[in-house]
Amino acid sequence: MHDYFKSSLLEGADAIPEGNYADENMKSTVVPFRNGIMLSVAAGLAESRDLTRVMMANHFGDHDIYPDCREEFVKNMSAAIAAGTYAHITIDAPYTNISKADIAHKGKALGIDYGKTWSCYKGGEIHCGKCATCLERKAALADAGITDNTVYGA
Repeated sequence: MHDYFKSSLLEGADAIPEGNYADENMKSTVVPFRNGIMLSVAAGLAESRDLTRVMMANHFGDHDIYPDCREEFVKNMSAAIAAGTYAHITIDAPYTNISKADIAHKGKALGIDYGKTWSCYKGGEIHCGKCATCLERKAALADAGITDNTVYGA
């Protein structure tokens, strides 16, 4: 994908902007049709394994910047996948219309250890603490009253 698609996510940590998703520069993190590509592959894998659903973990906060995370996309992509597979495979995207904070609340109720989860777009040994995903993670965990034991960079 790196050779054919333009996105700071494909260029490496130094190319990924810091700040909130609302900032104009965050559009550089869009990988064109990323979810469409991955869902197509997942649908083929699902049908090859006699499964009937693929899961997608988008959330409402993604809608502003990522067109392939919006409810309309999920609905239409699910219909296309169902029409294009013998098993009529569908997409299950339960977080499409809830926030990352809502997800954190649900995870807290389930006893999820968020210390075993990863959010940073920059990769590396520890979370950068400055990219939009890290900022959103911090806010969501705080909103849910979860002690954030994530190690962040300087």
